[in-house]
Amino acid sequence: MKRIILLFTLLAATLAGQAQSSYCLTFDDYAAGTWHPLSQLELQYRSGNKSLWNGGASYRPVTGDSKTDKTLKKDACLIMHHDSLYINCRGLSCQGVRFGNWYAPACIFDHDYFLFTALSIKAKKSTANSAFWFGIVGGAIAAAKHKDEYMCYIFYPNAGTVRAVDQKMMYQLLEDYPDLRSNYDDMVGDEADCSPQIVIPLLKKAGLI
Repeated sequence: MKRIILLFTLLAATLAGQAQSSYCLTFDDYAAGTWHPLSQLELQYRSGNKSLWNGGASYRPVTGDSKTDKTLKKDACLIMHHDSLYINCRGLSCQGVRFGNWYAPACIFDHDYFLFTALSIKAKKSTANSAFWFGIVGGAIAAAKHKDEYMCYIFYPNAGTVRAVDQKMMYQLLEDYPDLRSNYDDMVGDEADCSPQIVIPLLKKAGLI
């Protein structure tokens, strides 16, 4: 997970003109460059198991002020903290799976959209199914098994939809970049690997992030 955060920190460097910690209430605010400064902010990382149980978003913002904390949880859409961007996953879902009520690392994708990382749909569905059939213990076992399975997602603010960056999408995104597509095939082989460590550097080379 630390390697994923480093990737996003490097990508977010061009957005770091505002205060060290700040937030946007809406995506229109982001487009207009309207950020609200925060005098104090801690992003508490939740372990893979807890993150799975809560949908996959791993970061909880804490300021020490209950009113501000409530705003960040329920109203804000983006947080910039130490040159890194985070998106509020509250209300977001993909293929019927929700991401939870906290934040995930993100970056700008193709100028108007947001690419973020969260636990894979497979990991979340496996945990939910195990909990349904085998109760809390079964869900906990599944959570431990899949706690490191992250993938990338793209959020389209105007449509309010989220798409998973799977192998099919990677081929679509790299359609005009045959060399990068060939690199992708060489790296993943027959495994259909769409981990952020593979996806993010290729999309960066393509100029999409």
